[in-house]
Amino acid sequence: MKQLENFKAIIYHLYPGLLITAGFVIFAPLAIKYGFPPQFGMLLSIIVVAVPILFFHMRAAKRLEEKSHISDLNGFKEKLPLVRLILYSSGLVIFAFIIWGITQRVSNLITAKLSNWLPSWYTVQDFHGYSHDKIVVTLIFNLVLNGFMAPYIEELYFRGYLLPRMQGFGKYAFLVNCLLFSLYHFWQPYIYLTLFLALLPMIYLVVKTRDLRLSILTHSLLNLIGAILSFGMVAKH
Repeated sequence: MKQLENFKAIIYHLYPGLLITAGFVIFAPLAIKYGFPPQFGMLLSIIVVAVPILFFHMRAAKRLEEKSHISDLNGFKEKLPLVRLILYSSGLVIFAFIIWGITQRVSNLITAKLSNWLPSWYTVQDFHGYSHDKIVVTLIFNLVLNGFMAPYIEELYFRGYLLPRMQGFGKYAFLVNCLLFSLYHFWQPYIYLTLFLALLPMIYLVVKTRDLRLSILTHSLLNLIGAILSFGMVAKH
């Protein structure tokens, strides 16, 4: 397997996040103009910027490495027994939500600090002030996009493609991958600590089990549960 230079590995982790954030900055004000919450602008950036960028990067890598399919870039093709896969993923999801709860105070503090110099919509994490119909459309879009499409392509890119090609970082490759993947979320700097702590065990287990399905399933479940909880919060109001 062709390895990446350390500098390239770092760049390949971060540049998509910069472009996605640029898309967010462009689309969020447009979304607000038409009555949608800023989160809808982020979803537009994912579908218009994130998915194409990650796809075309992997397509170029496929050609460079003379692979037949993009999925052939995946360096973690072992398969855990189904029961173990589900148990591992369930444990990782529970752990991630525990971390989310523990780090909420820090995230809120960071959000308050960032709000002093970022546009007010940049750090909005609720749907206060928007119509019920626009919120529901946003949540359905989020459920489909972040629940299924985004986790698959992100995990294939960051864990299946990049992580196995980071041997230059030695035994710390999984740690670097987790740190860079957290930083990649430039549009959510207030959850850097949460992301890093919550995802570190998942990435470590992907390396140990060599089964990419573990991170795809865990990532999807985390996003799906978050989306469903958002629906519940809207229903209460």
